[in-house]
Amino acid sequence: MSQGRPSYPRKDSSPKQRINEQIRISEVLVIDEKGVSRGVMPTKEALKLADSVQLDLVEVAPNAKPPVCRILDYGKYKYEQNKKAKSPQSNQIKTKEIRLSPNIGAHDMMVRVNQAKGFINDKCKVQVTMSFSGRQIIYVDDGEKKMQELVEQLKDIARVDSPPKRLGRKILCILAPLSMPKSSSSDKQSDASSEQGAAASRQADGAPRPPRPMGDKPRPPRPAGDKPRRPGGAPHPNNGGNGGSSSRRPQ
Repeated sequence: MSQGRPSYPRKDSSPKQRINEQIRISEVLVIDEKGVSRGVMPTKEALKLADSVQLDLVEVAPNAKPPVCRILDYGKYKYEQNKKAKSPQSNQIKTKEIRLSPNIGAHDMMVRVNQAKGFINDKCKVQVTMSFSGRQIIYVDDGEKKMQELVEQLKDIARVDSPPKRLGRKILCILAPLSMPKSSSSDKQSDASSEQGAAASRQADGAPRPPRPMGDKPRPPRPAGDKPRRPGGAPHPNNGGNGGSSSRRPQ
């Protein structure tokens, strides 16, 4: 007797995301291809609107009331979604750096401001580093004013994620886009960096280091063949002072 073919569960071929005629609900909230909300309309009217621009009607928020649908190219949309899912750094925030000096000129300052604007528009954090070389360390107040000037010029698109901290011969400040939520990890990192910066600044300014704790140190080993001597260089009583035998002859 021949055995029948084993039965395997069928793979669900239905798409996870409903598009076009698969959307069965009567009314949806439509967002067109330009990102403009068209309001709530019947699904048939939304399909006609998508056909008029030769795009697809894609359900992006099925649990909303009414569900939200967007007019877009579904093939391109799925490709971008898969690319983001495979990217290992899709959820990591990049940090870019710009460097300043206390005697920076107006033209160079404008160049740094434009660089920071470009980084912030790309959804990156910006670390502003003010460096003091040589005798520039006496112009710390001027450096802080220059950094505050840059922060003021970027306040429309960025906020201070980590306030300026002095780290030895540097002052660091981190800016983040206004749309980016503030993370608690940045506060911990800034607190740890401030402690390291305080120690570095004490060394740079010549402040005395704290004393080391007292403790018993092991003595170095005594060279081989060296005999212990008595205090004051006195000879051992058994040696008689001349290194002879310690035994006496009977009288």
